[in-house]
Amino acid sequence: MTPRERILTALGHETPDRTPTDGWFHPEVVDALKRQFQTGDWAVVLHQLGIEGWADLSPQIRFVGYDARATPRPGRAEGQDGIRLPARGHGKRSTAHPSFSSSPRAVWLDANSYEDPWGIRFSMGAGDRYQRWLSGPLQDAESAEAVARYPFPSANHIVEPDDYANRVAQLKRDGHFVSGGMENPFKRLWHLRGYENALMDYLSNLEVLEAVYNPLFTLATDLCVRMARAGVDMIKVVGDVAMQDRITMGGGAWRKVDKPRFAKLVAAARAVNKNLRFFFHSDGKLTDLMDDLIDIGFDVINPIQPECMDPIEIKKRWGHRVTLHGCISLQHTLPFGSVADVKREVETLVRECGRNGGLVLMPSNVIQPDAPIENIIACYHAARDLKLG
Repeated sequence: MTPRERILTALGHETPDRTPTDGWFHPEVVDALKRQFQTGDWAVVLHQLGIEGWADLSPQIRFVGYDARATPRPGRAEGQDGIRLPARGHGKRSTAHPSFSSSPRAVWLDANSYEDPWGIRFSMGAGDRYQRWLSGPLQDAESAEAVARYPFPSANHIVEPDDYANRVAQLKRDGHFVSGGMENPFKRLWHLRGYENALMDYLSNLEVLEAVYNPLFTLATDLCVRMARAGVDMIKVVGDVAMQDRITMGGGAWRKVDKPRFAKLVAAARAVNKNLRFFFHSDGKLTDLMDDLIDIGFDVINPIQPECMDPIEIKKRWGHRVTLHGCISLQHTLPFGSVADVKREVETLVRECGRNGGLVLMPSNVIQPDAPIENIIACYHAARDLKLG
């Protein structure tokens, strides 16, 4: 099978020749793998690992005037002021990178903190490996009127890739499975409001919550419709709504507020392209929302974090209705197991979850620098070499 055929077969719940794989990689891991395979070309690394021809081509959000305000990072040489963000949700080096994209430059407040185009402030950790949220422009808003004064981006801020539909079609002809991406509005909500404020809004301030969510979901829907028109195979929705043991805002609150909005979003995009697939990413225990996500129309659930959800049990309960994407332990096996442990986990997942399709294997989030290179290679090669047909 070609890589595209393999992915489509698995997503169609038929048995491919082997289980397709995907991956998100911390920039330091990208560099280490390039050194390992003696190449500067990331595509060569993906080929060596056996990762399929995933491609991402998404519209971006452009903020007028932000680049003009962007400043060099204090203490950095000219030309080195861009941000290489490795933290989750920012800078995933991947075969597909979904996000609300914006300028790679920043308005630096000091040597270690910056303000992004939305007016959200972050600080960089030691060695710039990760970043921490500092503040959001709506954290003090106490009414819908206060929220309305914030300049939310709209359809006028969306910039599509040049010759979008033709480029998507060419990627498909070249054998790629093409996805587009968007950020889960909940993630943007809490970045704007602050995490505690966002959760309290679900309980006691629905007026403010809806005032933030309405423009965010309008923007997200417009993004999805544009991706559908361009002919992408799948749209990825990325952003955590769960913890290790529960839904963050509670399943009932999510069903009341988020579910109907996502249902309208998916329906609007599928009205343009009925064959469009939808992908939902959230770390943590999503079991309580599985039926809801499937009812809305999500076809692929990522990452089925094995510390929180048993992939084999998820496959038994929902595998005929949804594709499992992820499943490999990033908290235990990949960083701390032996090569034999890694191979054993991959082979078990393939045998138990992949023989009738409905499985794409990858570690359960961004592969971090603590994962030994030999384990990463063993992970992907074990999946590559275990034939199903």
